[in-house]
Amino acid sequence: MAVSKDFYYKLSSEVESERLEAATGLLKALTDADTKEDWDYALNRLVKGLTSSRQSARFGFSLALTELVRILILKEDYDLTISSFLQKMVENSKVSGSMKGKEARALLFGRLFGFQAVLNSMLLLDPKTSSEDDIKEFVRHLVRLSAEKSWLRETAMFTLCQFLSAYLSSPFLNDELTLQFLQSVSDEGLTFTTEGLAVHLVLPLPLRVRIASQVKSSSHWKNYDPLSKGNTAVLAKVLKDAEVVETVDNDSEEGAKVKTLKQKGTWSPKIPFVWDTILAHFTSSEDEECDIESESSLKKRKSKSSQSLKKRAKKQETAEQIPFGEFWKVVVDETLFAERTSLERKFWGFELFNKFIAKVTPSQSADLFGKNFLRTLMNHASQNNKQLNKLSTKTLNLIILTAQDDLRRVIPYLSSILDEKNGGLWNFDYNTKSKASDSLIGVLGFVEDPNQIPEEQVELLVHDIKEILINKFEAAAAAAATESAQTKSDSKSDSTKVPKDGELKWILDKLLVLTRSTKRLSNPPTKLFEDVFKFLIEHAFFKPSAQREVSESVLKLCSERLTSLLTDSISSKRKDHSWALFCLKQIEKKEKETEFSLILELSDDLQAVKEDSVELLHTIKLAMKKDPKHKDEHFCFELLISMVLQQLYQGESEAVTVLEELKACYLETFANTDEDIETSAIMTEIILSFISKKSALLKKLCNIVWEKFLCAEDSTGKLRVTESSLKLLFNVLNAKENEAGQKQLFEGEEIFVDDEEEADGDEDEEKDDEDSEDSSDSEEDDSEDDSEKNEDVSKLVEQVEHETTIKLASALGIPASHNGEVKYNEIDSFGEDDDDYESESMDDEQMMAIDEDLARIFKERRDALTANSSKKKNADKELAKEQMVLFKSRVLDLLETFSKVQPNSVYNLHLIRPLVNVMNLTTEKDIGIKAHKILKTRISKIRVNVEEVKSFYPEEEFEEYKASLLDLLKWLQLQAGKYSSSQAHGAACNQSCIIVSKSLLILDPEMLSSIVSVYSETLTTWASESTNRIQANMFFDFVNWLNSKRGNN
Repeated sequence: MAVSKDFYYKLSSEVESERLEAATGLLKALTDADTKEDWDYALNRLVKGLTSSRQSARFGFSLALTELVRILILKEDYDLTISSFLQKMVENSKVSGSMKGKEARALLFGRLFGFQAVLNSMLLLDPKTSSEDDIKEFVRHLVRLSAEKSWLRETAMFTLCQFLSAYLSSPFLNDELTLQFLQSVSDEGLTFTTEGLAVHLVLPLPLRVRIASQVKSSSHWKNYDPLSKGNTAVLAKVLKDAEVVETVDNDSEEGAKVKTLKQKGTWSPKIPFVWDTILAHFTSSEDEECDIESESSLKKRKSKSSQSLKKRAKKQETAEQIPFGEFWKVVVDETLFAERTSLERKFWGFELFNKFIAKVTPSQSADLFGKNFLRTLMNHASQNNKQLNKLSTKTLNLIILTAQDDLRRVIPYLSSILDEKNGGLWNFDYNTKSKASDSLIGVLGFVEDPNQIPEEQVELLVHDIKEILINKFEAAAAAAATESAQTKSDSKSDSTKVPKDGELKWILDKLLVLTRSTKRLSNPPTKLFEDVFKFLIEHAFFKPSAQREVSESVLKLCSERLTSLLTDSISSKRKDHSWALFCLKQIEKKEKETEFSLILELSDDLQAVKEDSVELLHTIKLAMKKDPKHKDEHFCFELLISMVLQQLYQGESEAVTVLEELKACYLETFANTDEDIETSAIMTEIILSFISKKSALLKKLCNIVWEKFLCAEDSTGKLRVTESSLKLLFNVLNAKENEAGQKQLFEGEEIFVDDEEEADGDEDEEKDDEDSEDSSDSEEDDSEDDSEKNEDVSKLVEQVEHETTIKLASALGIPASHNGEVKYNEIDSFGEDDDDYESESMDDEQMMAIDEDLARIFKERRDALTANSSKKKNADKELAKEQMVLFKSRVLDLLETFSKVQPNSVYNLHLIRPLVNVMNLTTEKDIGIKAHKILKTRISKIRVNVEEVKSFYPEEEFEEYKASLLDLLKWLQLQAGKYSSSQAHGAACNQSCIIVSKSLLILDPEMLSSIVSVYSETLTTWASESTNRIQANMFFDFVNWLNSKRGNN
């Protein structure tokens, strides 16, 4: 049965699966038919089909041809050899001069596909089917083909390299045959091309040098190895692939002519395949670099060269190789990333960087970040309209990802992009619009599971990052001192300019990024925190040395970053003690060293207070060891005293008073002194004074003390929080959210504001966009904003006075400088010599003109100052509201903490009235939501204990307490009916009524009738008054609750 011709048509299909199916069907049909005519037709048809201009046809026909050639060569009754097939391919793909370029291209590509089919058949290196002559012919055809057309060179030589890779492990391997290969490449002038380089590099190093030294040519690689020292410049030209390079060896005895090849016509975005071999060379181990030759090749090695050539080859085998850093610098950084290099070459450079960065060793990775590369990266990543912007952004992302995958790369990467001597910049992220340096510094925050990393590696990593940053800070401060000295010596320079401030502040910020990146670790590196604390303390509390120039703004930022770091670590402990205590000890230690001097020296009185407090801290430390049962309480005092002592060093005016109060409270709590001190109230006042400030550190500190000390029970089982301490918190909630409320709280003044003023004040108050308590950074920023507002007002007033002075001087004819200063030395000395006085008196018209000018000037001044005064007043109002809202928010946090720690305490019922009240009075929506949340999620779950209540209110007081709860119920319903301002407030009143009713029945079941009476009276009022604001749900919920209670009885 004849073989169907349809198979040949399907081999040209665009669908890969159809081509595979057709090839399989064709070969099966030919095997089944097994006639010479069918085999001949198939061979001729497939060979001709390879010369098709359609890419899919070439793929399909070469697939079938590969198997067909294998079958026919192995077939005993068919006359086909490798040599005859190669000849057939050449004859069927001859190019004539009259052919068009497209036709010639199809024929030559067809020939190449035919050669690839022979190679893929696995018969070329099989001694049973091939010979050295066949191999020589195959290589000769490939080399000639690559030399014939420049656009075919890369593909043809890639096939040759594939063959050589297989040849090195074949039985045919021998020096003479290998020499023929390199000789063919040299004869065609391909030695100094990217493809010729690839052929050389495919050969292992000892064999490469030995064979290359025997090639007859006028041009050789130095030391007969492209990667040996001395070839770097030539490699750069070759790998640039812009032109064919010829290097003539003047010492060579050969004078063979080297062909001149045509340059490649078009640039390809695909980097030459030789780079894969180069990458493998630099990333392989020494053992892999020098492949071991097989025994069979050693036995077949023929020594036909002279003794002198042997000695020279032996010498070259030991030639030193080009180090990776030198290679990359010359070949890539100084060539592909050079300033005047084309965008196409830079594209290659980025692609090579991306290829190498994931493969090279961590120690080699720093070499990738050359000066030119960093400059090009920053230029193209900084602007979206740059042609290589997307590729440079991809490179930046790859830097981050490879560092996260292998933490050993972090330090080389970070050092490189920050090294200004090597083209890096401290503000690299700003220049590239990326987060590269941030991601490297905080890499532990991005790793999927940092706890899987060995602790030793984590400690080493954070230590090295910290050292890079601190060393950079010291270097920048030293450079600033040098620049400052030069500025002072140069009278023309601007003495007000403070150099390096931006860099120093950036480093301080990155230290915080580093420490925060360790949050997810179960065992954060203590040594890192110790070193960063020491560094910040040195700059926050002590004067800089003469060798370093640090401005006041940087010193202030050191103090702020110290506060931020303490905020992050205040909840954790170091050796069972607080980090605040560690900081205090470091301040004391440096204070004793002669090279350090405090920015604010302590007076004798303050020194005595400090020493007394330090002695108390020592007592607390001993007590924590002896009394582990109350360790948390001792820890709270240690934390407070340590923090307040730091405030003392910073010049806080209230620090002394607070320290004295803390000492008294501590002694009263643990020493049982006879003094009548209400510890709870004093501690609450201290907490309130702290949380009134915009400081996340003080907020966290107060929350710890409130929860672990005041919300806890003392040694007798009695709750430390008292009604008086809670009342202090309620006073804050009941205060107005304006200047009057602020003064009432902080100055103890009773402020009476008339209705008109109050209305104006309320009208001016606007909602704040952001709750400043959310993070330490936001609160610090808010504090800076407040001071900036005041500074802006002061500057405006100063500007008005400055402009007024200039106008007055001009009107009166008085000489003045451009900055408003009167030039007294230029004013004539009137009256010193009457004879010389020649000025004439002004007439009435001139006097009137001056009066008008002066009146206009003073009017403009008054108007400007009035406008500024109005702005200042509005700013003060806004600031007062922000501070009061923040204060109330933090008080609510304390109340929520209390309810969480003591969920069934009777004091929870005391919270209802102020919470409901603040919901109705506040102008800030978030405050109302937070208060309502406490009622719904905390207080609603209370279940009072009768015995506990009776311990608080014995005998007659118990009856009074029940009556007060009934009054609270009436008050809640009155609030809901007459004063409710929102649906949420009405719902809160309703929920609170149920809470109070439940608690009353637990205390005394006989109170049910009284409760029902209150609801009945309210229901009557609601039904009779159309203006009553009570929501009907209040009665529905009450009836439902009663119904559920009846069912439980």
